[in-house]
Amino acid sequence: AQHITTICDRSYAEKDANQRFHPTKLGIALVEGYNSMGYQLNKPDLRREMEAECNAVAAGRKTKESVLGPVIAKMLECFKRANAEAAKLDEAVERHFDRLGSNNSQYVLLQANFSSCGTCNGMMVLKQQSGGGGRGSNRQRNQGNAGGSKLLHCPTCSQSHLMPRYHTQLHPAMKQGNQNEPSTCPICQFQLIKCENDGKSYHICPKCFSDPPEAHGGDSSTDFPCSKCTHPTCSMATGIRGGDIEIFPCPVCSASGNSGSISLKRSPRGFRLACSNGGRDGCQFVVWLPSAARDISVDGHSEESINAQSQSVCQSCSNPNKLVRKLKFIWKMGSVPPHYDREVVTCILCDDHLKRDMDIRIPSANQVQPRRTGSTRGGRGGGRGGRSSSGRGRNTG
Repeated sequence: AQHITTICDRSYAEKDANQRFHPTKLGIALVEGYNSMGYQLNKPDLRREMEAECNAVAAGRKTKESVLGPVIAKMLECFKRANAEAAKLDEAVERHFDRLGSNNSQYVLLQANFSSCGTCNGMMVLKQQSGGGGRGSNRQRNQGNAGGSKLLHCPTCSQSHLMPRYHTQLHPAMKQGNQNEPSTCPICQFQLIKCENDGKSYHICPKCFSDPPEAHGGDSSTDFPCSKCTHPTCSMATGIRGGDIEIFPCPVCSASGNSGSISLKRSPRGFRLACSNGGRDGCQFVVWLPSAARDISVDGHSEESINAQSQSVCQSCSNPNKLVRKLKFIWKMGSVPPHYDREVVTCILCDDHLKRDMDIRIPSANQVQPRRTGSTRGGRGGGRGGRSSSGRGRNTG
């Protein structure tokens, strides 16, 4: 039967040479966990009841509508309760398995007192799964990606946090200008980790990386470095709500017969609109947005579908061949003229009042080079431009 194959594929049970099944530690833990919730899902009672109802429909004794509602309601109740009491599964698993990183026979200590734990403020150690990497000093092991996966383990909390798989070096991050003070995550207070790979570097929070915060753009289906985080005050968080959405097609790329999308981006310098073909040798279309904004996002970024009639689309600038999305600005207190509301939703292309008051300059296609042809910055089309002392953006293309 299919369900027998499933429990073997998921390692809930194993079959011996005599064709007899034996539960694994994982299978026993799941049974104990669900039983503690009041559901004996290891027994066929729920399936048997559902199949009996389906047979009654097939025999004409009941209708599909009279059966479907109660069955779905019962399954939904089971799911909601299991989701709410998921900690009971964790407790059951803990009784049968070692915590990740706690078994010293499976992990090699690379560096003690590596970074600070946001839960207990103690120091975590850097470990690597044994079975690879060869001999060598701990420092040498941390300089490469040979061997098994690495993790940070807190001996006090008995909690571990897996590190990114691909990197060449890991360093505890320190605050700029003060190399004696750790740089910490404002969400969970864990010390940030700087990961280096092939000359490039990025930062992660050990806890947020493995448990992404949904309130700040986290998605459990993908990795979550600081560059994806949308926290408003962290200098490492450069994620944007709606940062993967096209605001409007790139006029420079379109004029040269290429396809490019202008999207909202964020860096320590501030918010900007830039082309998807950007980069040192790419399209140089850039619009720096006012530093008076505490936060900028794509209006309606959470909507599943957008069309020309949506309120988050500019009706004046859009046409059947392109959509122009509006941006939402949240201003810093006291940073804008008194006639401005604290929040403004507008089109960056046609709002002349905003462009004049905030000194937003949108270059025309003939002012921007689609490809950088020289190393000289400045001038029209030659670079991103500067920022005035008042914080207003100045774009030179």
